[in-house]
Amino acid sequence: MIIVSNDLENGILALHLKNKLTKQDLNDLVPILKKHIEETDDPHLMMIMEDFRGWVDAATFWKDIKLDTKYVGSFDRIAIVGEKKWQQWSTRLMDPLFEEELKFFSSEDADRAWKWLEKSH
Repeated sequence: MIIVSNDLENGILALHLKNKLTKQDLNDLVPILKKHIEETDDPHLMMIMEDFRGWVDAATFWKDIKLDTKYVGSFDRIAIVGEKKWQQWSTRLMDPLFEEELKFFSSEDADRAWKWLEKSH
């Protein structure tokens, strides 16, 4: 499940990832990403991965990877907020592959992540 919230004034799109993602979750996300990127001069992304349990199957994981690669370079900064070591590790692994500035924050530091995204304005 993906819960979406926008802070249009600061150009921040926040995605709360919960439970397991499905292909439909990702299909529903595409027009939201497109709209945010098209309507925001300096778009930022915050991915909050609390209670995130991955993907329902390998095909959904692969679709998520393809979606990520399609939108590489569309955001100025991406903050990943999570509670698992693998989330922090994967953020570090992906950082050199993304044009955006990518940074991991623990769940306790979600406010700091938000402020980090706001600073770039």
